[in-house]
Amino acid sequence: MNYRRLSDNDLADFAANVLDLLGGTKLDAIDPAVRTSLETAIGTLPADLDVQAQAAMATEGERKAVVSIKNTMRQQIIELMSQVRNSLIAGVAPKEQFDFCGFDYREPAIGTYQAQDPTELSGFGYSNGVNVIKFRGNNRNGSVMYEIWRRHGDTVDWAIYANTRRQSYTDTNVSPGMYCEYRVRAVASNSVSNFSNSAVVYGAS
Repeated sequence: MNYRRLSDNDLADFAANVLDLLGGTKLDAIDPAVRTSLETAIGTLPADLDVQAQAAMATEGERKAVVSIKNTMRQQIIELMSQVRNSLIAGVAPKEQFDFCGFDYREPAIGTYQAQDPTELSGFGYSNGVNVIKFRGNNRNGSVMYEIWRRHGDTVDWAIYANTRRQSYTDTNVSPGMYCEYRVRAVASNSVSNFSNSAVVYGAS
């Protein structure tokens, strides 16, 4: 299922189901600390999106403002659902845990390549509301997936944020002055590297 293409109401229902699963034991392939972090981040967003979707249909005079709020919530939910799916991938979750949520499942590849540690991670915040990180992969092209991990502030838990095969990543979910810390690791079909160094980036204003 492509949750990014769901209607606002269906996306709210989808996210509410994932939130319920995170609070139980069915997604135990996800690290408990990451699960708790995601559960807290999702919070009331599904219910709030449902309310804003209804308001967007019902109001005229304030329609632009309501639609803007609704679209922001929708984007937040989509990004959080991606983090849940990435966490399932990182935890090598069985197919049934993907099915519980409604995520598409891909069989892990079989191979012998050993993932090497990424190095020289650096980041920069741009005034257009994005952070860009770059690193040296140190792996054969196409042989690994790089996991991008992120946290807000140095007292909160790390959570997997995205997957990429490139040796760079552009984070568009950034607010001015936001403290973001990133780290990267490489994942092959049968091995996982150590994490790279971490890099702190403040969202530029």
